[in-house]
Amino acid sequence: MTKKNVYTTPTVLNNDVGFELVSGRKNIIRKIGDIYKTDGRAQIGSQKSILSRLDDLPMLDRSLVDYNKYHKHVGHAGRKNFMAVQATRGCPYKCFYCDIYKTTVIHYRRSVESIMEEVKMLADLGIKRIEFIDDIFNVNVKDCYSFFNSVIKAGLDIEFMFPTGLKGDLFTKEVIDIMVQGGTRGMNLSLEHASPRLQKVMRKNLDVEKFRTYIQYITEKYPFVVVGLNTMHGFPTETEEEAYETLNFIKSIKWVHFPYMFNVRVFPGTELEHFALQQGVSKDLIEKSQDMSYEEGSPTIPFTMDFTKGIKTLFLRDYVLNKERLLKIIPHQMNLFTENELDQKYSAYFPSKINSLNDLLKVAGIKRSELKTQKCLDEKLIEVPNLDTKINKYFPTLKKDKDALKLMLIDLSTFYINKNDNREYNVVEPPLGLMALLTYINSLEFGNKVDGKIFKSFIDFNSNEELVDLINEFKPDIIGIRAMTFYRNFFHDAIAHVRDKGIVTPIIVGGPYPTASYDEVLKDKNINAAIVAEGEITLADILEKTLENGKKFPSKEQLKEVPGIAFSTSINH
Repeated sequence: MTKKNVYTTPTVLNNDVGFELVSGRKNIIRKIGDIYKTDGRAQIGSQKSILSRLDDLPMLDRSLVDYNKYHKHVGHAGRKNFMAVQATRGCPYKCFYCDIYKTTVIHYRRSVESIMEEVKMLADLGIKRIEFIDDIFNVNVKDCYSFFNSVIKAGLDIEFMFPTGLKGDLFTKEVIDIMVQGGTRGMNLSLEHASPRLQKVMRKNLDVEKFRTYIQYITEKYPFVVVGLNTMHGFPTETEEEAYETLNFIKSIKWVHFPYMFNVRVFPGTELEHFALQQGVSKDLIEKSQDMSYEEGSPTIPFTMDFTKGIKTLFLRDYVLNKERLLKIIPHQMNLFTENELDQKYSAYFPSKINSLNDLLKVAGIKRSELKTQKCLDEKLIEVPNLDTKINKYFPTLKKDKDALKLMLIDLSTFYINKNDNREYNVVEPPLGLMALLTYINSLEFGNKVDGKIFKSFIDFNSNEELVDLINEFKPDIIGIRAMTFYRNFFHDAIAHVRDKGIVTPIIVGGPYPTASYDEVLKDKNINAAIVAEGEITLADILEKTLENGKKFPSKEQLKEVPGIAFSTSINH
């Protein structure tokens, strides 16, 4: 492999990426491609990658999880009986509050033909609802238009939801029209802040007036499309006048279904944390805010508690509970959601007291007889009978060797839920990232030598004790765990509990949190290694070396040969 020069910012050279990443710990090794150093400055040259052509990856194996379990719960789109599709990886934008963009240094896209092949397969299974989980789906306006044009030509009767992944100032009216004509019934759009100054500070650089034009166009022409509007309150350096800019922006768009005003959360390891520290926010305050919900008044917010409560009260009273708005939007929601889905949606939307659609109507002083629609969608219309049988026809069970290496992949991105749990509501998404990893591993020549299983918190185990029982039952040779920064404490606590129970199985971790903060993650001596950015190649190399070692985890010298990995030289392997 030819070595590239090192650059201080991401640079594309012949489909390779060169940049420099600084690590604060001298005993951390991070290796991508063929360059690694241990002196605290991990230099990254050419990146060995299969990701420049996502079409070459095998179609996601839907038999790897039990969808009957997941379809009992709502996902990010607030609906049940859906399936998620990922059309892209990575994000070309570098918003400073986000750690997702670091998971893929280039924005990769599947072809329209590849996406259509998967969507047609899901339609053949009987799936009527699809959500796209991309970080940003419409960055290529031409492809976005082409996809929905293909859906229309194919005569597919599917509802599409975008709980994330749409940049509101990249629309055109023509693209909006064809998206709705092609079945789009939900769009979640992120403004974050109406202040042009803060748009520059956070590096989102959204054209606020274009955003306003297009969200008004959607809500006025297509009131049946469930539009969410995400905003954030309390950025470091934000002024009271700027806070009112965002509130007034929300109030200027009349028919938003689900407007959000989240309190800014400063996650450790993000560039927002560095910015907050520069502005005088202490590390101690940042740490104290980590277990707070988005609704709570974080001590990192640059306003008095009274000011934040006041602006949230105006938001709630003047917009969210506005009777005219609710009478307009709720009938559309009832046509698209079952009663149970709306109950869960509104229970998640309101932090307390309102736990159902009926609760909302009561608080707003609305009688059901006042609504143009009297009944919600019949759940039988969206159920998919014999789904597991249909999936197994597309994805038959793979035969594994009797002595295959056992790989346990765990997703820790949903809190455990019990009757006394007061934390914010958990939506439940199938772990597509882990499904993609295992689908890829199964497609390789040595795939029959690896017996992989996927488990997700709350769905497959609902306590640390149950997790330990699953590990002892499966007896894995390697455990892989996916983590997001939001769940960092939950993640570390679960791993500590596993180790406290005497489980010594090697643990490798990956996902947004280890990618953005691998040096912090590896302070946890319970973790053997972290996969940085995309995981297919790295995991395959680790498994191959483990098989060569007779199921023994690779040594430090062997790990140095693995692209896309970080590990501490002080830990025993």
